Amino acid sequence: MSRRRDDRQAAGAALGAVIRIVAYAAVLIVLFGGARKGYEFGREIFDPVPMTAEPGVEKQITVNDGDTASQIASALENRGLISSKLIFVIQAKLFEAEFQPGNYTLSTAMDSREILDVLCGLQETDEEGS
Repeated sequence: MSRRRDDRQAAGAALGAVIRIVAYAAVLIVLFGGARKGYEFGREIFDPVPMTAEPGVEKQITVNDGDTASQIASALENRGLISSKLIFVIQAKLFEAEFQPGNYTLSTAMDSREILDVLCGLQETDEEGS
């Protein structure tokens, strides 16, 4: 009986070790995935990429007096000018955007920071009208 008990204890210890290894592996996978997502999120904020390559497609957008960053981001996302409303809103807050009312011609070849600069009057496009 002693041998059977020892076998059960050894099997239990082995099973416990396997469960710990699997748990550690799962934690590492979650941490690695979270770190990767965090990196990608930060990169989108500080090093955005345009929706398309040059020459891009020009699209019109109107910014009204009192429009919020969220409203503008929704319009930009709906027109295919930005990929993420959240990223644009964060950029607007981070860079203290002050949107200027007007009609703008933007391109899908512009990244979100360039669009933000245009909408704040810091950079002009070829065809901008107020």
